[in-house]
Amino acid sequence: MFTNDPFEVQFGAFKKKEDQNPEKISFIHASDIHLGSYQYRNEYRANDFIFAFQEILRLALYYQVDFILLGGDVFTSLEMLPGNLLKIVDNLKNFKEYTNGNIPIIAIEGNHDIRRFSRGVRFSCRGQSWLKLIANLGLIVLLDADMEAPAEKMFSPYDFNENKGGKIQIKNVIIYGNRYLNENPEHYIPKIKNAIKKDINYFSILLQHYGIEGQMKNVPGIKFTKVLPLKEKVDYLALGHYHLQFSLDGWIFNPGSSEAVCLADSYFKRGVFLVEVKRKNKKFFKNIKSIRLTNRKNLREIIHFRTQFIKKNELNELIIKRLKNNLQFLDSKILPSNTEMPILYLILKGNKPANSCKINEKEIRKIICEIFPVVDVKIYQKFDNPIKTLDGFIKVYNF
Repeated sequence: MFTNDPFEVQFGAFKKKEDQNPEKISFIHASDIHLGSYQYRNEYRANDFIFAFQEILRLALYYQVDFILLGGDVFTSLEMLPGNLLKIVDNLKNFKEYTNGNIPIIAIEGNHDIRRFSRGVRFSCRGQSWLKLIANLGLIVLLDADMEAPAEKMFSPYDFNENKGGKIQIKNVIIYGNRYLNENPEHYIPKIKNAIKKDINYFSILLQHYGIEGQMKNVPGIKFTKVLPLKEKVDYLALGHYHLQFSLDGWIFNPGSSEAVCLADSYFKRGVFLVEVKRKNKKFFKNIKSIRLTNRKNLREIIHFRTQFIKKNELNELIIKRLKNNLQFLDSKILPSNTEMPILYLILKGNKPANSCKINEKEIRKIICEIFPVVDVKIYQKFDNPIKTLDGFIKVYNF
């Protein structure tokens, strides 16, 4: 949680940019922050996702942007520890108070924000989300078009009294947005296109939450040809959903997740986009900079069992011996609150241990965390029945 006057300590008193030229504007585009993640039921990992969000807010101050875009999956689910929700709300309150509301946060709901399942529990009431809560507190602008309305009414201007609307204007930029629709939103695209009014005097941004087919191998997404008609109306298609950062055709941008949600994410290029838009000779020009956030370190160790273990103590001794040899470079004085202390992904391969030597992952995790300066351990058993998704991922991306 931020301390008293956290931003002022680092940046001094906040001042609006002296250059108020409406022909120039800048913003940060982030997505898939997954606040509320309680990965491995580890409090330090839960804080990592909040720290990533704090860093996004600090970057907005450092670069004195005009607004922040969040492309969905800001939260990971409706299930949230009260203490973590309080930290997030306090962050947003401090940020708004410090900036006098001059750097608005514009967001849409992703599939995680509105999903009705969490750890096997179905939420009976539709339409609930933490984003709606913080929007009602006046801490963010939550865009959501009325997809059933006629085209001329679909993207209604944002009403700050009702905290509702599908579009908002900031300087010479108009931002349109709607929540995650479903896994196949292609049939909505013509309707969205017809609802957006193109004006050459305004730079148009559309916030959406879906992936583009082919940008992540073996992961479904919308065909680029289906999205292409939007280019007539949209100057910057701001996406969220895929945790891998990509840009396409000079107008489609996906920043990737702000923190690694799983082992696969740790291999991806991820972060945020810093976007500067200038208008010259009645044309808009974009300058896009990718910024990597300061995330928790990740280590991957593979231990191959060349013989079949029968005794558990011998198996555990081998694991510790191998790790002592491979992890001797780690700083034993580092604290787990420091993101330099890594998460260890331990992959066990080779001959599967005998039934009398069944691996107790909880026990091994405890032993490893007591001996080595790692914040947590995730163990993958890849013996006779390898994890196809992980094997396939490493093969496809050559890791």
